[in-house]
Amino acid sequence: MSIYLLPLKTALLAFPVVALVLALPFLVAQYRRYGSLVWWRAVVVYTFVFYILSAYFLIILPLPSRAAVATLVSPRANLVPFNALREFLASTVFSPLHPATWLPALKQPWFIQPAFNVVLTIPFGVYLRYYFKRPLWQVWLMSLALSLFFELTQLSGLYGYYPRPYRMFDVDDLMLNSFGGWLGGLIAPALMRAFPSREDMDARARQKGQRVTWTRRFVAWLIDNTVVLGLVTAATSLLFHLLGWDAWTRNLQLSTIVPLVIVFGFIPVVTGGTTPGKALVRIRIVRANGQPASAWRLLWREFLLYGVALQLLRGFLWSFTEIFSKFHRSEINFVLLAGFGVPLAFVVINFLWELLTRDNRYFYDVWADTTQISTTKNP
Repeated sequence: MSIYLLPLKTALLAFPVVALVLALPFLVAQYRRYGSLVWWRAVVVYTFVFYILSAYFLIILPLPSRAAVATLVSPRANLVPFNALREFLASTVFSPLHPATWLPALKQPWFIQPAFNVVLTIPFGVYLRYYFKRPLWQVWLMSLALSLFFELTQLSGLYGYYPRPYRMFDVDDLMLNSFGGWLGGLIAPALMRAFPSREDMDARARQKGQRVTWTRRFVAWLIDNTVVLGLVTAATSLLFHLLGWDAWTRNLQLSTIVPLVIVFGFIPVVTGGTTPGKALVRIRIVRANGQPASAWRLLWREFLLYGVALQLLRGFLWSFTEIFSKFHRSEINFVLLAGFGVPLAFVVINFLWELLTRDNRYFYDVWADTTQISTTKNP
């Protein structure tokens, strides 16, 4: 049993990293297609990812040393079908005419290993039939492809890391794995009765997709403020350098403000109310009455957010650091702390209030008479 615990522990350790890498693309895909995220769908997708990780680690772990593998003289491959069955009949106590031998035979290694290869891909078949809606013949074909990937991984010596295979390529494993996947697809309809169907998840997601949730806005904000803003900052810095304006690039305020203006001012005005992040998750800024927002309203809205709220936060953090970290406790610093802190408190309270009430129409939207709508179509 311990030989199976190590791969599962490794999968548990690797899963948070893989899930984090997949989180943003998964959210973007869900918001683009449905306009919302159904949590049961997230559970299904991420358990599928964990299963694939676990299955992969089960076929490659534990890893031997390269020196130990170099001394191996065992066969590299078995291309003779049904060798596992012949070994089972020859090496176990199983006798078809003696029922008393059946149960003891099931506890012997020559049964356990083939049974493991069947069980390994049963969940794969269940996922393919339940969530991905694949017919049985495709379930079998995809299970065969997954098994072939596993076997080639072993045959290649973990993609050339080892001088030779440390586990044998076995055609019986291909047969057993593909059968396990097909078996999973076969029993999936019975299991699906206990869980929401894919159609139910899709319908619920599209219904929820007409509302712009905080999570959806956060995903758009994250894309704009990390990926897009980073790319625009790099592009403007390169442009300034090519134009010989290196002094502008070294100016911290200018190198920060110009990309902000481009991403949150120029782009929304040109596109009619969307930034790249909002476009990816299908959000658009419009007037509160649903009419298109004019350029000055879009600019005013973004100025309130990035030119006022963001600068209040920066100013408060700067004055707080001056007083309580650098101990520059002058009267002017205390005045600046209060001057930044009082309006910032309003911004924070407004943010928390809208978050709790789920209205999600913050002060900058109210003052600019704007709101955000979903552009996802509900069929």
